[in-house]
Amino acid sequence: MRVELQPAFILHSRPFRDTSLIADCFSLEYGRMSLLAKGARSAKSKQKNYLQPFTPITVSWQGKSSLKTLTSVEASGAPNKLEGNYLYSGFYLNELLVRLLPEHEANPEIFELYKTSLMALANQQSLEIILRLFEEQLLQQLGYEINFTTDTGLQAGIKPGQLYRFHPEQGFDLLPLQARIENDVFSGELILDIAAHRYDNEVILSQAKRLMRLALKPLLGNKPLQSRKLFVGMTSSS
Repeated sequence: MRVELQPAFILHSRPFRDTSLIADCFSLEYGRMSLLAKGARSAKSKQKNYLQPFTPITVSWQGKSSLKTLTSVEASGAPNKLEGNYLYSGFYLNELLVRLLPEHEANPEIFELYKTSLMALANQQSLEIILRLFEEQLLQQLGYEINFTTDTGLQAGIKPGQLYRFHPEQGFDLLPLQARIENDVFSGELILDIAAHRYDNEVILSQAKRLMRLALKPLLGNKPLQSRKLFVGMTSSS
């Protein structure tokens, strides 16, 4: 099998043997896959300049196994230059895709979502809004869309003045008004505000972060995200 000039991004790479790399690549038509870049770490290699995160590239490869061999790589646009927390947020997006995307399954909608999110990070738009919208749309495209409109237990609409418990991969269940407020409990008003993306309100934005973490947790498992450690380290050193 040989594929030519496929639009792609590098999500992560790791050394292989003396001078090579194995790159986690997210391509437009073939989804996430691993590519063996022979000699990419050698001093004379031109490939290593392009096999960097956040740079739009076109790649060509060949091979019959799950690990394909990279045959060429070219830049297809200017790198998205990310700095500070925007850089760490870019690593967070990459880590989500590596952890959650199945291999060899095309998802052009997620590819476009990732591409536009990187551009928003490079332009230093509202960081928290970029992340919340990315998380929500990623869940939707993966088949785990959050139902913001209907109580899953009674099949009734979400109502202000009520309390609901969020169950990942299921939705919101109505609770008695005297229910204990816990991490997975949200008011009806808050649920509707998050659904409407009223993110000019910092309280709603922070609660959307709480909801997205709950929704992502069962998909990510118990292994911590390395990119979150970067945020913690940045905060503690500042």
